[in-house]
Amino acid sequence: MPWRIHAIAKDFRVEDVWALRTSGGPDDFPRLVALMQSFDPAQASPVVAALFALRWRLGALLGLDRGETGLGSRVTSLRDRLPADLPVYDGAMPTESPFRPVYLTDDEAALEIANETMHGVLHLGWVPDGKGGYRGQMAVLVKPNGLFGRAYMAAIAPFRYALVYPLMLRTIGRLWRTTSVRQIPVPDDVRDLSTLPRIDYADAFLVDTGAHPEWSAERWATAVLEEAPAATRAQLLSGWLALGLKSAEPGPAILDWAVRSRTPNTVLLGRDSRIGMPGELLFTLREEGLLFATFGHHRTPATRAVWAAVIRTHVRMVLELLERVAPADATESAGAG
Repeated sequence: MPWRIHAIAKDFRVEDVWALRTSGGPDDFPRLVALMQSFDPAQASPVVAALFALRWRLGALLGLDRGETGLGSRVTSLRDRLPADLPVYDGAMPTESPFRPVYLTDDEAALEIANETMHGVLHLGWVPDGKGGYRGQMAVLVKPNGLFGRAYMAAIAPFRYALVYPLMLRTIGRLWRTTSVRQIPVPDDVRDLSTLPRIDYADAFLVDTGAHPEWSAERWATAVLEEAPAATRAQLLSGWLALGLKSAEPGPAILDWAVRSRTPNTVLLGRDSRIGMPGELLFTLREEGLLFATFGHHRTPATRAVWAAVIRTHVRMVLELLERVAPADATESAGAG
């Protein structure tokens, strides 16, 4: 395939190429990019999770992932090589992800990573499947860092080919087929709906509304928050209290979040904070489904650090809350009926 990456990373070698079990139409590539941006390899299996935990532990002990070994230090970013007609892609990535977006086109995307062992590229493509449809393709391109880097890549190859990638790709295929909730980059027009003085953190999730096509945005907010199981609600309330979020003032509220604005298609909830970390939750109906967004403002470096420590828990809880009200098989079940 005449991918743009070949001209940009001419000094990289193609380590391997994988066909993804992600069949779709010509316009489904952004969905694949969003899935891969939010995908945590550790969720593929306990074996993969253990291997990644071991890798990060060894990396910490050996100094493989120090800041001075990464992008902008030991190596320059591939962003600096992009031609004038290919703009830098600033898509949102999970805070804990070691990858950095490089560029995005209608059928191609590249993410990069660098450490003491190598400078690598995760390349995604959207290719015809020969049957009138399309599927995803993933390639890994690598520029090892000297003899040590080449030895490292050779040492991990058996684990990558026998365990890590087969299990990861199986999970990606399952998520593609069944996921009714997925994390996406935060659209600019969604950010504009926030009333915070400044947005220091934002994430967004898209929900398939096939299970409840008649619901308003406020009905979705009520179902997600107030109709969650009692144990979940208790966990949420205690967590928000621990983060210093204040209870809503008297007036319209949903699970102690004040209703700051509402229309049939949008409801914005907000809470102030005792420690300088106010937040907002947004539910807004769009053509592609329900978009749920979280906005946070950090008035001090300390609150930024507090939030960084709980982001993983936040994302996990959001997925659990949304998937409870939008089960993965809802659309199929409705169609079967």
